[in-house]
Amino acid sequence: MKSYPPESLRVMARQMFIKAGLKPEEAARAAGVVIQSDLSGVDSHGLSRLPMYLGRIGAGMVNTDPQVKVLAESHSTLVVDCDNGLGIATVPKVLDLALAKAQGAGVLACTMRNSNHYGVGNYYALKAVEKNMICLLCTNTTPCMAPTGGVDLLIGTNPITVGVPSGRELPVILDMASTNVAMGKLQAMFREKKKIPFGWAITREGRPTDDPAEAVEGSLLPIAGYKGYGLAVIVDLLAAVLAGAAFGPEVGRLDRPEAQKPEGIGHFLLLVEVEKFMPLGEFHGRVDEYIKLMKNSKKAAGVGEIFLPGEIELKKMAERKQAGIAVSEALEGQLLAEARKLGLAGDGDDLEALIDNCLKH
Repeated sequence: MKSYPPESLRVMARQMFIKAGLKPEEAARAAGVVIQSDLSGVDSHGLSRLPMYLGRIGAGMVNTDPQVKVLAESHSTLVVDCDNGLGIATVPKVLDLALAKAQGAGVLACTMRNSNHYGVGNYYALKAVEKNMICLLCTNTTPCMAPTGGVDLLIGTNPITVGVPSGRELPVILDMASTNVAMGKLQAMFREKKKIPFGWAITREGRPTDDPAEAVEGSLLPIAGYKGYGLAVIVDLLAAVLAGAAFGPEVGRLDRPEAQKPEGIGHFLLLVEVEKFMPLGEFHGRVDEYIKLMKNSKKAAGVGEIFLPGEIELKKMAERKQAGIAVSEALEGQLLAEARKLGLAGDGDDLEALIDNCLKH
């Protein structure tokens, strides 16, 4: 696999979004979320999802010129309609609005409706911790999991992201699905025709399986059994029910570009201004002390290092900013196929030529 500078790939993604119909500002935000995913090692949500996003746009299932509207607000709340915009373009805009409002409010709760998949969660958590805000963000997604004891797909992976700022240490960033594995990773195993571990999914009839073909037609399994199912339900209640968004069978299928139905999902965001609870320096020191306590604790046999949530991804970001982002031959082929549809690449072009074409615009 060949690696490419992150900024070059960001420009490429931005230009592809523009050619697909997004306004330049929207395209820039979307490209930023996509590249952040690959930078942090969450490859299942990065460039590999670009064809899916472009497919949804091309099918007319995403509003390419959304008018994000604040439907209601108070001193510490926001209710936002994302106008069926591409989630990776509109949700960063809403986050900026919420962060500005949270400063001085102490605590801000924000719901978003009429939205679409917002990409990798750590993008938003890092933006919040940069402002010394504790962040909790969750979203419902395309149903791919049955309730414990059932087989009907009614619940999504329903990820939860939490960001906590620190001082000298790396911030703590928890970014996890309510399922044992993200749907994107399962789909990657399906494309590569690799067996999956038992415990990831069940068949449509409810039987355990290691066949990704059966799994993508069946149900993902929640983390920790019924406890993960319970977490996913709470996410549905906050991000969909409270937000006034679609849930269950009303959610459109993101993973099927040809599906003629918007996702219509929702998100829930909670921001906590640290300085309203204790002096910032004191909080930073206490978080650093906590992190050192975990990292310096006695290790189990064969363990070289204890990590905090998000630490591996943040270290991966530092590495890939220097070494670049690797693109597989399979992904390169998919990106070139999309670029040719958009008129950004010719039949004989490779990824380097596509990037050069995009840099010229």
